[in-house]
Amino acid sequence: MSKSLESALHNLVRERLDTSNITYCGITKNGYQIPVLLHKSAYDFNGDCSRILIIGGISGTDSDVQLSLDAIETITIHYNNFNALSISYIPCLDYDAYISNPQAPQAEGTLTHGFPPNGNYFFDPEIPESRYIWRWVSYQAPDLVIELSLAESTRIESNEAAPAFIADTDTVRSVSDDSLIGALGRKHESNPGPIPGVRITGTNTQVLSKTVELLHKAADSRGTDQPSSSHAAAAIRKRRDRTAQEVSEALASQFGYKLDSPINYIQGVGVSGRIRLAEHKNQVVPDDIFQLVDPYVDNPSTSFGDAPGSASLAGAVWADDLFRVTEDPRYKNYLLDLTDRFESDGSNPPAPADPKWRTEDMFMLGSMMGRSYTLTQEAQYLDILTNFLVEMDTQQISGLFWHDRETPFYWGRGNGFAVLGLAETLTYLPQSHPLYADTLLMYQKLLNGLLQYQNPSGCYHQVITLPSSYQELTSTCMIGYGIARGIKLGLLDQSYLPTLKSLWNGTKARITEAGDVVDGCTGTGALETEQDYIVREALSGYDDRTGSLALWFAVEMMQLMPSWA
Repeated sequence: MSKSLESALHNLVRERLDTSNITYCGITKNGYQIPVLLHKSAYDFNGDCSRILIIGGISGTDSDVQLSLDAIETITIHYNNFNALSISYIPCLDYDAYISNPQAPQAEGTLTHGFPPNGNYFFDPEIPESRYIWRWVSYQAPDLVIELSLAESTRIESNEAAPAFIADTDTVRSVSDDSLIGALGRKHESNPGPIPGVRITGTNTQVLSKTVELLHKAADSRGTDQPSSSHAAAAIRKRRDRTAQEVSEALASQFGYKLDSPINYIQGVGVSGRIRLAEHKNQVVPDDIFQLVDPYVDNPSTSFGDAPGSASLAGAVWADDLFRVTEDPRYKNYLLDLTDRFESDGSNPPAPADPKWRTEDMFMLGSMMGRSYTLTQEAQYLDILTNFLVEMDTQQISGLFWHDRETPFYWGRGNGFAVLGLAETLTYLPQSHPLYADTLLMYQKLLNGLLQYQNPSGCYHQVITLPSSYQELTSTCMIGYGIARGIKLGLLDQSYLPTLKSLWNGTKARITEAGDVVDGCTGTGALETEQDYIVREALSGYDDRTGSLALWFAVEMMQLMPSWA
């Protein structure tokens, strides 16, 4: 049955709707991808069109899904009357019910209530799709959501955020319950703002007629004194309109104030980001940074235990920044002390790098060895680094990287580590080096492979190749940083600017005004199955790792694009 719906959508795109593409808004409990017919302007928050999202198939029955398809056909016929609207569709919300038994009516489906879902993003054992749908709709932030369903009599219900032209509709009733439509009408900590919503219930003919009538009103409301965008859309637009400096300062107000023992890159990058921000603004480094790092610098053995991991060693990236701005040799010596703890006897990978060649070490080694070479001009650092990279043997024909040699999955942050590590390496690697061309090719091949997997929002996914997995912020920031650095160094041409701008907009949308972040994958080792990556917890609010990497990206954008800063 899933093929019949997707086939119908593909036929619509091919024959009638060249302004739309098929994507996905989440994964069901049984592992099915929930399809979306997405208008190409669905994420254009500054466009002239009102962005409408029509949702059907709440019960998952064949008849409810057919109602969605009939609505798409009917609206397409009237398309010229709706050229002020950008209309997208989720034709079957309860996709598991549709797949399992589409002929059986359900009195009350699993997605008729329970919004906004509380926690368990995106791994709830019973209703994971509610988490996906809530976040996807909230951050696509349409100006109006219309829910369609079948019943014997006509009923129109609107939520608390509904605009005046809906409130004036005959027989409309208010709804503020925990249904999707009801919850979208209220501000919540898990969404950027309220979204107007209407539920139209009735026979097939009645629903289609009322839907067309409502769309006419939405189109006619353009240019009036009524708000043309939802509060959520206005909030996203405000976030996206921020300069790189404003985003950097928001993030720097939260991250870069911790450096726990054993030190780790997830906090060290944040410290580095604050130093770079102060340097870019021609300000002195804040005193609290010196108070934070100097106990480690004065006694390096306190940085970690007897067996430091590569993530701990890379936690000292800030030492290079401090040496650059202060010229105090203590910071240079501290960085070299930690770098020299990687084995240099020719073993590969150099311990304590993971013996399975994990992509994390592309960043850990790339950041430390490159900086140490620049400080000393000693070729051994580049030899350790480049020999490691060219012997990785986990980059596939597509350009993407497996997580490690025994883990053939395209984890989002795993590929983010690869981009970040290669960009850091190429920052310090001289073009005269014998392995420069191989390293550059690896980097360019990876970025070319990633281009086809970017979500229309600008973000990348928890599993790069699975468009229904959640939009993950750390990988988005790492890839964005790597592209920005490549353009700055002349490694990438200007054709990458639209991709970078989309990445930047997607990143800004998921960073609040206070500097909180949305959906960064929690700490993750090599996992046994792709499903293990799919259900890996997404953290929102305060998260050192995501916030630190977002700060690096934001400061990089300040340096690359003064006009965006």
